[in-house]
Amino acid sequence: MRCLAVLLFVLGFNTAVFSQCTSGCCAPGTANFGVLDKGDLLFFSFFKRDYSDTYFRGDKRTNFNYLTNDYADYGAVTLSYGITPKFTVQGSIGYYVDKTENFNIPIIGQQQLQTNGLADIEIFGKYNIYHSNNDVLSLTLALGGKLPTGPYKLAVDKVELTRDVQPGSGAYSGASILYIMLKPFKNRKQSIMFNSRVNYNGVNPQGYQYGVENINSISTVFKLYRDISLIVMLRNENKASDIVNKVLLSSSSSTRLFATPGITMNLGHELMFSLYGDFPIYQYYDGIQLAAKYAFSVSLSKLFEFHEKPTLVN
Repeated sequence: MRCLAVLLFVLGFNTAVFSQCTSGCCAPGTANFGVLDKGDLLFFSFFKRDYSDTYFRGDKRTNFNYLTNDYADYGAVTLSYGITPKFTVQGSIGYYVDKTENFNIPIIGQQQLQTNGLADIEIFGKYNIYHSNNDVLSLTLALGGKLPTGPYKLAVDKVELTRDVQPGSGAYSGASILYIMLKPFKNRKQSIMFNSRVNYNGVNPQGYQYGVENINSISTVFKLYRDISLIVMLRNENKASDIVNKVLLSSSSSTRLFATPGITMNLGHELMFSLYGDFPIYQYYDGIQLAAKYAFSVSLSKLFEFHEKPTLVN
C-alpha cells in the first residue's frame, strides 16, 4: 500500500498537468495527506500524448474545421522533498517534444505549424493543516505557481507561431490546491482522495491573460492482482474567459469532465510504472472551440527514503 500511496501522491498533484498539455494525494511513508516524511525525496517522471480533432459549440459537435487536428508530446520531471513531517516542497519542469497544429485551408490546402521547447516551471509548498487521530480525515494546503521560463514568441521563417503552439505562457501565475483524504471504511485501508486547484494567471508582455482555472478531482486505487492495481479518477475542469489587452475574449471559457483510468505496477524498491488515459465524458464550450479527444500517459516514480526509521522494540 505504501507504493500505491507514492503514485496517488503524484497523480493527485498533477491533475493540472493533464489540462496544461493541451496543462500527490496520499502521502508515502506518513499518515499526513499530500506531504512526505522529513528528509524523503520523491522522483516522478511522465510522458504524455494529447490529441484533438473535433470542434464543439456549447456541448455539441460542430462541422467547423479550421484545424484538421492538434496534438502535443510532453514530458516532465517532478521532485518533492519533505522539509518537516508536515511541510513538503515540490518543483516541476517539462518539455514539449512536439506541439503541432495541422490546418486544412481552402484553396491553399494542408498547412502545418510545429514547434518544441521548454515549458514553464512550477514550484509549490505543501502543508498538512489537519490530520484526525483516527486516520479518517486529512487536509493539506498547497500554495505556489508557475515561472515563465518557456518561450512564448517562437517563429518560423520570421512568422510568429500561434499562441496555442508556443511552449510557454510568457506570464507568471499563482495557484492554490486543497487536498482532502478520506478513509470512510472501518478497516482504514481504502482511501478516497479529493483535490481542488485554482490557477490565477498573470498577463504576459503581449497583453494576453488566460482565464482563471479550477480543476477538481476524486480518485482511489483498487488492487487487481499481486503488484498490479487499478487507478480510478474523475476530473472536472472549469475555465473562465481569457482577456486580451483588458478586453474579454469570447469563445475561450469552458467546462469539462474527464475519466482518467490507469494501471500501475509495483516494480519493488519503491519504484512504480504506470499507464493511464484521459477521456472526456462531458464538454461545454463558450462559442466554437477545439475540444479534447483523448490523451495517454506513461509514468515512472521512485521514492528515496532518507528519514530515520523508528527502532522496533521487542
